[in-house]
Amino acid sequence: MKHERVSRSLFTWQTTLLVLIMAVGLVAAVMRFGQGLGATTNLSDEWPWGLWKGFNVLVLIGLGAGGFTSAALIYIFGGERYHGLARSAVLWAILCYGFAGASLVVDISVPWRIVNPIYMWPYGSVLFEVAWCVILYLTVLALELAPSVFERFGWKNLEQLWRKLVPAYAVVALAFFTYIMTHSFTWAAASLVFFTALAFFLPRVTVRSSTPVLLIMFGIILSSLHQSSLGSLFLLVPDKLSHYWWSMRLPVNFLASAVAVGFAMIIVERTLSAWAFKRPLQNDLLKGIAGVASVFIFVYIAFRMVDVLAVAIDAASAGQMAERFGGSGMSAMFFVEMSVGFLLPAILLAVSHVRENPTGRLVAALLLVLGVALNRLNTTFLGLTVEGSYVPSLIEFAVSAATLAAMLFFYTIAVKLLPIYEVVETPDEEQKDDIDRQAVGAAA
Repeated sequence: MKHERVSRSLFTWQTTLLVLIMAVGLVAAVMRFGQGLGATTNLSDEWPWGLWKGFNVLVLIGLGAGGFTSAALIYIFGGERYHGLARSAVLWAILCYGFAGASLVVDISVPWRIVNPIYMWPYGSVLFEVAWCVILYLTVLALELAPSVFERFGWKNLEQLWRKLVPAYAVVALAFFTYIMTHSFTWAAASLVFFTALAFFLPRVTVRSSTPVLLIMFGIILSSLHQSSLGSLFLLVPDKLSHYWWSMRLPVNFLASAVAVGFAMIIVERTLSAWAFKRPLQNDLLKGIAGVASVFIFVYIAFRMVDVLAVAIDAASAGQMAERFGGSGMSAMFFVEMSVGFLLPAILLAVSHVRENPTGRLVAALLLVLGVALNRLNTTFLGLTVEGSYVPSLIEFAVSAATLAAMLFFYTIAVKLLPIYEVVETPDEEQKDDIDRQAVGAAA
């Protein structure tokens, strides 16, 4: 499949505006480092996790799920016709994960301790598992996007070397990840043997693809683990988080919602970029993605409602409804999240006319994105039932706005510098290619 760059000016008034927002955020970050968290944020011992954890980390990692959902759809479930959507999804995922990591540097009280998970390997730490999943997944995303760099500069030999070495990297990285998670050489050796055998076996049973399938599998494994483990972090606060969001099934809830929003983000990203860069919309592909997203949203809604009902029955039997669920404000937030953020987009995307209409499909996808964002914010701090209250400071808002602006800026620059979008042939060009292929076949 051929890819191309966006043929437009590198810097425009839109990118200039994004740079200005980034500059404001940079000033806010400098103030945070100069004056400390206490003087520049509204975080406290009672509210240690706020906007930067909720939006800059949990929301962004959720919105980066399009990388692994598109990979699973294309390479595992036979959705080859969606292959052209993969590079842009991977690019957006790199930006989401990269800036989520950068935001942690701003958020944690001692910034240089961000490197601690690299050499400190504790037992049984969910946050340690998330950290290493994200680190390794970023390398997977970078390797998946590498062919666009090779194409841009015509590095054919380097691309061939990449194809040969990437499976070996995936095998070694999987064995290493197994070791640091289990602290067992036996399990690491077993992982090395199993995935080495798989590396030789996969090319015989999979279709020809631009990316080694073992690397794709590695990325899907890492994504599934850390998306669910982000939910596991909040299993520690059953007495502080409203049970509209807390349950023992939080890991499954986080993973299911990440899969759904991953497809929604593909729709949002490709629709907005098509309008911004005057590119073909590829309506049929996005219609298919919308149908897949609808199925996952309904599955998530059903699982979530059964989960909340089970928790409510247990709380009612113990006479602790108010203590576990909080007041009417919590009920209202839960109703808005589930009805507007999940049920409405699920119904809209289930309607064929909406899936076919670019504007209607985009609105439904945006509602789902907002629903998942609200879910993550509710779980992080809006749904807490502790004493007092937390409202982000202007500096917190400035850093978060700058983070989103930086992601949009670098996405825009990347698609203008690298061949990210697939070449969409017109009917005349397709007919010419058919004639050329027939001529080659006749000559042969």
